[in-house]
Amino acid sequence: MGALTIAACGVAPETPEEEARESTVSAMHGGSSKPSPVPTWSMPSFASGAALATDGNQFLVVWRDVGRPGELYAARVSKNGRLLDPEAIRLNPEPPVQAGGPAVAFDGKQFLVVWPGEFTLNLVRVNRDGTVDGPPLALAEIRGDPSSSPGIACAWRKCLVAWADFGFLDPPSIRAAIVTTDDGGLSTREIVISSPASHISSFGVPVAWSDNRFLVAWSDARFGATKILASRVKSDGTVLDPGGFLLSDTPGSQTFVDMVATKQGFFVAWTDSRNGTQDIFGTLVKSNGCVPDPDGFPISTGPDEDTLPALAYDGQRVLATWSRLGPDRFSVRGNLVKPDGRRVYPRSFLLSDDLFVREVDQDVVFGDGKYFMAYGAAPAIDEPPFQVILGTRVKRDGTRVDDPAIRISHSPSVEGMPVVPVSR
Repeated sequence: MGALTIAACGVAPETPEEEARESTVSAMHGGSSKPSPVPTWSMPSFASGAALATDGNQFLVVWRDVGRPGELYAARVSKNGRLLDPEAIRLNPEPPVQAGGPAVAFDGKQFLVVWPGEFTLNLVRVNRDGTVDGPPLALAEIRGDPSSSPGIACAWRKCLVAWADFGFLDPPSIRAAIVTTDDGGLSTREIVISSPASHISSFGVPVAWSDNRFLVAWSDARFGATKILASRVKSDGTVLDPGGFLLSDTPGSQTFVDMVATKQGFFVAWTDSRNGTQDIFGTLVKSNGCVPDPDGFPISTGPDEDTLPALAYDGQRVLATWSRLGPDRFSVRGNLVKPDGRRVYPRSFLLSDDLFVREVDQDVVFGDGKYFMAYGAAPAIDEPPFQVILGTRVKRDGTRVDDPAIRISHSPSVEGMPVVPVSR
């Protein structure tokens, strides 16, 4: 299969570590004596597609308002769990630029937020103090899909932005741009990763950086069933795997994908249907492109419908999170996984508040000794009229810190509705 061959290779031994879970849970915001302020919005909103990044001292949460397609917002949360922007930061002020699913990363000095519009891929820079550095910039002409989020990962002042282009001036393809920033502005250079790619699917295009190279992943149905492909890209923009290579050729479909860089390479997880239900599987991709476990290892399997994985790495273990779609309740669950695929706990644990019947579509990062997770919450499962973004810090052992969760966005129509009792 040429470039699409799955390469097998050995797994480096892992440093032994303590697996005991802490026995106590702190519901305080990192010892802060002041309660976190609540959002001050007075208008209803449908906040969706939370994306996260950290500068090591605070977390930036970005989301779009699905009810107002041209509105994109952000808010910072301190390492102590305090909401720093209760009024939120408007990222695409008038005239509005259509906002698809966003992605965000920190380049060593600023946060870079990217999102697709109908015809352009847009970027805006956010300073550490929450100020927006100039108006949105058009990175590329695209034929976008609001359901397909781009990906972005950064080294020092150099980032790779990748996206699925569904065909505008050229055939459908996986494209990317090297974005270099400095105090004078930014420069971009567009590259092609896979073209033509007529069978690409709109399940997102995550990017990660490790060992002086980026890894880009996407879902592709060129083989019939949807599979996950990946390609390595050097920091100078050289595409090492044109067209991509398969991560796993097991039966069933592989859809929503996420990845995170580890000391051993890239940890990749996806939604997998090989068992007849939606499960979460993962594998490791080494920096040389080898895939030690082409069958993938199970992260969450069973009768439940698990999807939308999101990953973060603390230097030893990966916090794998996913959305569990039950018949009567959606929730966010997780487990700690070693880079070789061994799960720390035999069963997953609840990470969302469980106060709303719909808690879904999460993202997670690691910074300052803790994970931080944000997700959407609403009082109805099917087509809820409003939705808010909640967040919580998570200890290295998987224990939630913020209980109840931090309110990041606000909708009075949601806040005023009674909570459906939890069935335990």
